[in-house]
Amino acid sequence: MSYYETKLDSLRLSAREQAGLRRAQKGLGDRTRLFKDEEADPNKLVTTRGLIPSRDRKEETSQPDFLTEFYNELLVSNQSLAEQIEEYIRKNESESTQKEPKLNLTEEDPETTSFNTGTRLKIELEEVFGLEDFQAAAIVGNLDQETGGFKFMQELDPAVKGSKGGYGFAQWTGPRRKAFEAWASQNNLDISSYDANFGFLVHEIQNNDYFIKVMEKLSKTKNIDEATEVFSEGYLKPGIPKMNLRKKKSRLYLGK
Repeated sequence: MSYYETKLDSLRLSAREQAGLRRAQKGLGDRTRLFKDEEADPNKLVTTRGLIPSRDRKEETSQPDFLTEFYNELLVSNQSLAEQIEEYIRKNESESTQKEPKLNLTEEDPETTSFNTGTRLKIELEEVFGLEDFQAAAIVGNLDQETGGFKFMQELDPAVKGSKGGYGFAQWTGPRRKAFEAWASQNNLDISSYDANFGFLVHEIQNNDYFIKVMEKLSKTKNIDEATEVFSEGYLKPGIPKMNLRKKKSRLYLGK
């Protein structure tokens, strides 16, 4: 075998085989690789900071999924809020959209109490219309309910938005309010005064055929509850009658 053929055969050998051949030529045996005790575990990854567990190794205990817990808590919170909203809607739907009139405080004689005003009105209604005491008390109880105990005259929350609202003992509204204001002006009376309110009440009833019939029906009532209903439904016609309160106030002026 020529030199070139020998050289070519040696190139066909692998690097490991060539190294072994050279060691044999020098009279050396095979080299066995030794591993030290502190050599890195192949199941672990080596970093500049030391050894870290292999990714193939699972943790013994899993941490709770905090996103799931947060979602569940948020869901409970939203359900609670939804229940509160539904309760609020039910409460508001149970009440009529037309509210009982809210009125402004009238500038009156501080020595005149609301009960004294009602008592005076009851006596004068008996005299003018020839009513029984319980029938007059029924009128006063109704007007007391309309004005918050004769302390308030102007309606704060008109049923007709943008309107002036009701005014006076009977919360006269619209054309009736205009008629009241005109009558008070013609008689040089302050519309917030007792004389203006009582005077127009009598004037309106005596000059309106429908209200005359209402008073005739009132005069035929047998008890204060019936009288309260007749005057409320015939003369005032409130959006929210709250009849139990009207009857309760009527009885107060009857001493019951």
